Amino acid sequence: MTELAVDTANRSAVPWFKNKKLDQYICFWSVPVFYTLFGLVFVPLSYMMPPRSPAAGIAEVVSFMQSPTLLIASAILILVLGLSAVANACYAVQIRRMSVSPVFLYAFLAGSMVGAIVGCLFPMFCFGLGAFRPGYDPEILAMLYDFGYLSFIGSLGCFCLNWGVLSLAIVLDKNAILPKWLGYYTAWQFATELFAATVWIAKDGPFAWDGLMAFWFNIVIYVPWQIIVYVCVFMAIKNQSETELYSSELESAAPNEKLAYS
Repeated sequence: MTELAVDTANRSAVPWFKNKKLDQYICFWSVPVFYTLFGLVFVPLSYMMPPRSPAAGIAEVVSFMQSPTLLIASAILILVLGLSAVANACYAVQIRRMSVSPVFLYAFLAGSMVGAIVGCLFPMFCFGLGAFRPGYDPEILAMLYDFGYLSFIGSLGCFCLNWGVLSLAIVLDKNAILPKWLGYYTAWQFATELFAATVWIAKDGPFAWDGLMAFWFNIVIYVPWQIIVYVCVFMAIKNQSETELYSSELESAAPNEKLAYS
């Protein structure tokens, strides 16, 4: 408690630009910027979300795939997609503080990379390609349409790995970095993403990619979870002692140990 009191006093006395957690806070606040731009790309610019019907006619598909705003959406996504790595790094830093094996951290990072590529980059390439080459045959545009939506919604299972790892790490952690209930909530959230497997089979009804179970049920669980988990991550950063920071470890290390860090 004495250490915490000293740490709190030191934080209040230090100007914000000299705060040793400034780098973490910068990374953290880049996350809402990313998700705002992400929503802009996939909703008003591409009109990809809410998802269009997998049973849409060729004329409707061609009209959608040749929208000029798809190119603008693609350009914005390519510029900001790297921020998704920063967002996942905010999770990873907190996993590193937990009393669990490093394999949790590595598995989380690997799962995050796979999910971002397959579930975000591929779909925008498919939809942007249709607008970039308006001379494509309608059948090719229909194939890109299917590929884009199946990749975006049908790959949600990729995220089961990293959210499952995060959930298990929180539950097993003895350092109380994040609240236990968040671990169980996270488990419930990623379990709903398993319904994404059904979009490869159903073309209509609740299990299609625009259906009640495969999409809307998952969204209702995911959106509040995403907000809550970042509030918890922010509180974890705020409560983190400066003695736990990497920079503090580096400053206190002997010269030969500093060489090992680098």
